[in-house]
Amino acid sequence: MKLSDGEKIIIALLADIHKGLKIEGEIDVKGLMAAIYGGHLWSLKWDWTGLLHDYEADPAVVSQTTDILVMWSFLEQSFANLSDDDKAKVCAANHGDAPKFPGFDGNNEDHYGVAKHLINEMGRFQNFKDHYLNSHSQRLDNYLLMFRVFDPIRDTVGLRPNVQMTADEIISVLQAAYPAQAVA
Repeated sequence: MKLSDGEKIIIALLADIHKGLKIEGEIDVKGLMAAIYGGHLWSLKWDWTGLLHDYEADPAVVSQTTDILVMWSFLEQSFANLSDDDKAKVCAANHGDAPKFPGFDGNNEDHYGVAKHLINEMGRFQNFKDHYLNSHSQRLDNYLLMFRVFDPIRDTVGLRPNVQMTADEIISVLQAAYPAQAVA
């Protein structure tokens, strides 16, 4: 990390203001100033890995994550609005379960962090707020197969009076990831 002399002066002034306000914060202002005065800017990256890092979510991952969350929103909401007979049909084709977004692999899929941020920090996709978002297994490839089937359906759903998917459409999307399943 490199700071210009001007940046160091600005940081020192802000540190003095912070000290004068006597507020508690997450930043260790005393440690920050010690690093600047002592020429140890390298230590800031060690101490503040959550703040000083080079990671930025790939825009393609953000777009995919959003598409997948939209798809699962349609699947879950449409299922909730089906008749009991149609719900039973979908469950029979889905290993006896109602469609529920299982999340992303927290260890191997960057989509997990993006989804958590969208839901928990930005307040988007609140229908997933109570979902456990870490699937503990990689799901992305399955979701992408599902999305290929969902995307053309999504283009027509908005033209319908009830703006929801049919039982057969839900089944076709769910089975795109697992083609060996038999439709009930």
